[in-house]
Order: sequence, then structure tokens, then C-alpha cells
Amino acid sequence: MRSLVSSTDANAALSAGRFQPYLQFDAALQSQICDGVRFLPLRQGERLTTLAGTQISVMSGKARLSSTGRTLNDKATRASPFRVSARGDILQALEDSLLVLADCDFIDQLTAWRTLTLHALDTGGVVAARWANCQRAKPFSRMPLECAQAAFSRMDSRLVMAGVEVQRQGTPSDVFYTLCAGQAEVWQQGFNDRTPQKIATLETGDTFGEEALMNGAASAVSVRMTIDGQLLTLPRAVYLDLLAHPPIQGINTAETKQRLNDDWIALDVRFPEEYQEGHVAQALSLPLLSLENQAEAVLSRAERYVVVCSSGKRSAVAALLLAQRGYQVANLKNGLRDTDFELEKSQTERAVA
Repeated sequence: MRSLVSSTDANAALSAGRFQPYLQFDAALQSQICDGVRFLPLRQGERLTTLAGTQISVMSGKARLSSTGRTLNDKATRASPFRVSARGDILQALEDSLLVLADCDFIDQLTAWRTLTLHALDTGGVVAARWANCQRAKPFSRMPLECAQAAFSRMDSRLVMAGVEVQRQGTPSDVFYTLCAGQAEVWQQGFNDRTPQKIATLETGDTFGEEALMNGAASAVSVRMTIDGQLLTLPRAVYLDLLAHPPIQGINTAETKQRLNDDWIALDVRFPEEYQEGHVAQALSLPLLSLENQAEAVLSRAERYVVVCSSGKRSAVAALLLAQRGYQVANLKNGLRDTDFELEKSQTERAVA
């Protein structure tokens, strides 16, 4: 099977075709979709083995699912992409076709991150500035996003002069760094190298010391400042404390069902088309991207809410922001896809566009 093809025209093509959920993205989100959205051409008769957790839109042509015989085309997938179940499926092109494939977790992460970014910018202060500098840092994409916001507020700023070796290969590492001003070089001495070799140059926004957060391993490289600059630092002890004591505690399926029986309200923060495909009975729909603007008009502080989404990422961010605004909330950890809830079709009178 041919490899997936990245397209710099993805934003324009998806917007022009009015494909969801991409049509709901602002300019900043649209500019990032090529990182996790791929275009795949299939000739008539060619097959694609789909992967669980993938959502598929058909921009042109037709393709048939082997398991159900269902035909996917642009009309069928424009309003709502087809989401591949855990078992996967075989998709065969009935004619020359162009598919759009997106990782559902990527879409969740992208949406949740954008929501927190907008919140940080609205709030202002040091967290907003650090958020902008750290948005490319991998450890923050790997940790629960509700913890990332707290991590930014606990980072320390450090001025560093040119020539200072910030990190040395082979020595214990317990600090994660983000370069927010200046320049640095990365050096590494391989097993067969007689002397260290320069392997990279770090610019503003780049990070290093990830192993310090992930496993506390010794540094695999040396990093030396070449231009005076500023570093943001996050010690591993703080990182681990945030993971051990997240600002929002998740609850499992059994606890969620019990709370719903005790008059808590399910608050679904997925995209409207996801809600319409199937949701918890009596759930209220308030998409994450609309949360900041519509929460006050839609929700009540006299009520209690269990926030849900597909993976737990968007709901955790929503729960965090709502808790900060004084709402009584809990988060369904790991999302609806890991539960045995019987989902029902949309009740439009309960949904908020």
C-alpha cells in the first residue's frame, strides 16, 4: 500500500468541502491539522486496512467497508467522518478515491490544547507567555493536559550566558528545559566516537532534558549555550507530583453511573456530530471549543456534572476550566470508548450548537 501523503493544502481543501470537524477549527487549529491529517489516494479496487482510532472522510470517489458492505462517499462523511472501531476494517475503493485520514487522539489532543491556549491567552500573565514557549514540548503532550497548565505556573526562569554547559552527557538528569531566548548546541559522543560530535542547534521554543521527566535517566547529550538566553526549567520532582496529584480527579464507569443515578448530569464536550451519533442518555452537549463562551449561559452552579468525551482528554480540560469557574464537576477518565454505556441517538432539544 502506498504511504500516506501529507498535504499543505489540507486546510483549504477540507474547508472548501465543508468537512466536519475541520470546519469548526479556527485559523490556529487549521494551520496544525497537517501534523495529524493525511490525504490518501486509492485507485479503483485498491484496499486499505484501517486502524482503530482513525476517522475517515471521503473527499472524492466511493469506498466500501468489508464488514458491513456500507459505502462511504463525500456526502456520507462530510457532516460526520466514519470512525473505525477497535476491530479495524477493510476499505476497498469502488472507484478512484481520495480519503482523508485522521488519528482521533490527535484531534482530541489538538482541540484540548487549543482550548487551554485560548484560556491562557485570555487570562494573561506568566502562564500565557510560557504556554506559547512550550507548546511544541513533547513531555507536555504526553502528560494530562490539565496537569500541563499547572506545570507552566511552577516552572522557573533562568538566565544563562553563552558558553555555559547546561547539561552534560552521562550525568544524572532531573530537569526539563525549554529555550525561550538565545541559542544552544547539542553535542553527543557515540560509542565509536573519539570526541563529541555536534548533532543539533536549538532555537527559541526547542526543548531538551525530556529523559529527566520521562524516566530520570542520565542525559544522552550535552547542551551548551552559544548565545546568551533564557531557560524555563521544570524539575522531575514537580512533574511527578503533578502526575500523582492532578488538579482534576477522574472517575471510572461505575462511579460515573452511580453519580448519574444521584442526579448528576452528563456533560458531553465532543463535537456535535459525535454527540449525534451516540451519547449517554440525557447528556447535555456543549462542545469544548464553545465552552468558554457558552458555559455561563448553559450551565448552572447549582447542578453537578460528569464531563465526558471519547478519550478523556477533552473532558479533563473542560472539567479543569469549569472547576476553576466554580462549577461542580467530575471527569470520566479514558472517555466513552472504554465504557459499556449504551449510547442513544441525538436529542436535539438537549444539544447546544
